[in-house]
Amino acid sequence: MRLFKSMFCAGILLAVFTVAGLAQAQDKVTLLTSKNWDPIVKATLNDTMTRFGHTARDYDPSIRPYAVFDFDNTVSILDVEEQLAIYQLEHLRFAIKPDKMYEVLTTGIPDVNMDLGKDYGNLTVAKVARDAAAAYKRLYDKGYVAADTSRQARQKEWLASDDWKEFATKARWLYSAIGDTMDVSVSYPWITYWFTGMSPKEVYTLAYTAFTDYAKKSEKADFWKKCKWTSPASYPGSVAGSLSVSYNQGITVSPELLELFAALEANGIDAWICSASYVDVINAAVKAFNIPGVDGVVAMTNKKVNGVYTNEYDYDFHAQTQGPGKAESIDKVVRPLYRNQGPVLVAFDSQGDFNFCTVYKDTVTGLGLNRARKDDAGILAAIAVYQNQKKLTLADTMKSGDIRYVLQGRNENGGKLWARPEVQALGKKSPELLSAKAEGWLKMLNEGTTPAQLVNKAPELTGKLKTFEGYKTR
Repeated sequence: MRLFKSMFCAGILLAVFTVAGLAQAQDKVTLLTSKNWDPIVKATLNDTMTRFGHTARDYDPSIRPYAVFDFDNTVSILDVEEQLAIYQLEHLRFAIKPDKMYEVLTTGIPDVNMDLGKDYGNLTVAKVARDAAAAYKRLYDKGYVAADTSRQARQKEWLASDDWKEFATKARWLYSAIGDTMDVSVSYPWITYWFTGMSPKEVYTLAYTAFTDYAKKSEKADFWKKCKWTSPASYPGSVAGSLSVSYNQGITVSPELLELFAALEANGIDAWICSASYVDVINAAVKAFNIPGVDGVVAMTNKKVNGVYTNEYDYDFHAQTQGPGKAESIDKVVRPLYRNQGPVLVAFDSQGDFNFCTVYKDTVTGLGLNRARKDDAGILAAIAVYQNQKKLTLADTMKSGDIRYVLQGRNENGGKLWARPEVQALGKKSPELLSAKAEGWLKMLNEGTTPAQLVNKAPELTGKLKTFEGYKTR
């Protein structure tokens, strides 16, 4: 019997179903078959679904096993929130009043007058935000800005204007500068404040429209590229002067990830998404990219006043869904639905996923989408390569009490998975397996450090975590 309960809270749809006397319609495991899975990844995922799916002898449909996926750069190739920001700027889909834009662009910044360093021209957030807000006011006063599509007929006008180039470039420049110079607890919610004044429906509609458009464009190889914006050389009243910003263009969900979600569902394993992107954005991406079998989304969300979002994160609901906050949010929102069990399968790509992919005793498999990271995700990548070299099976790592990490590669130049563990990053001409730092961690493993010991050394190895409770402690 599977408990079915539908609850919608702060944009998060939780689905757990109960049907009395439900009989399993299938008597065999649904396996992954795509040729683009790395063979070790495919075998390990299939083994996981065989051992824990509905054909397993100890399978209990009243407390189904579940998986938790990061979204950006894990489920999706590249980052949905970053790509949506480009769409929002290009289409001027905002509900922020002109006199509030500076406040929004500086929300949560500990010191708006802090020198951002040589890489960012020794500028400050305050200076660039003032320039962006002033240009936004001109665009708003000309009637270009709206939360809906009512102004889109005039898009060619504003895209050609210096006002738009000034606003768009400097708003996106701020995103890069804040992300590179400040803690993720500041930078991750900052981009979500662009939705200030919008209702959940308006954010969802904006994101769904963007992703359905991008889904079509992503099929063409020339869509996947690095782009650059530059603000006008001379703009009236500009304090920061002309700036340039580069960004990655491309977004999709591969057929292989769609196959995995479908297989989990067919095998009686629930699938959750825990993302540092905005909750309405992820819900829209699930629909736009036709991702099957998603049982719930836990993601960033802001407080609402009179039905519209404010520029304030909603900590009353759950922690920021990045870093340790992902595990905290899973504990608060997801685990109570499963008698406090942890996820059997986790999927990740970067630093923000490290905690939830290491701390649960119930986790047996960790799927890494390789990005040759230098951070704590690189530690997990090194473990995956080490386990591959030792030809360890899922049975072997379960016996030793370890998580079997596996590494799936892809070519971001075209947005495709391939049957190898290396990644070829967007704009790069050759693939890479591990970063130089991760190569060093692999050496430690080969010299006798255990996977558990390496994971527990993460705070001193990378300096990214202030504290870490420990491997498989929850």
